[in-house]
Amino acid sequence: MTHHFYETCAYFTAARYMRTVESLATQTFKPTGMKPAYAYIMLALEDHHPQTVTELATTLGYDRSSIYRMVQRLESQALLHMTTVGKSAMIDLLPASTTFLKTANQCLDTWGALTSEKLGPDKAMMTQLLTTNNEKLRR
Repeated sequence: MTHHFYETCAYFTAARYMRTVESLATQTFKPTGMKPAYAYIMLALEDHHPQTVTELATTLGYDRSSIYRMVQRLESQALLHMTTVGKSAMIDLLPASTTFLKTANQCLDTWGALTSEKLGPDKAMMTQLLTTNNEKLRR
């Protein structure tokens, strides 16, 4: 008997896809000197800052503890600053983030072009399905 999970299991196929995506994204975002997740935190802050750890976690879909840990690393690189306001940790960009963000935005553009080239017209539909299905599973 051969198992069918290679093609039909949402967990297995999504995890296999993510391992491939993570490898390609890590190569693409290498010029930032950090893993892609760090660049996405910075890009989310570029879109709206300051933000709390909770806001970033909600926006990016990470646990608050993971965001907090990654923000601490970015803070150690003098790219952002975190302050405590009541029970919240508020995060804001520092002037040194400008260079990092320029590189991160270039990597994001490269990533977009690479995935458009490799996935073609399936990219938009697949991304929408992943977004919708993620929302369904999180409820």
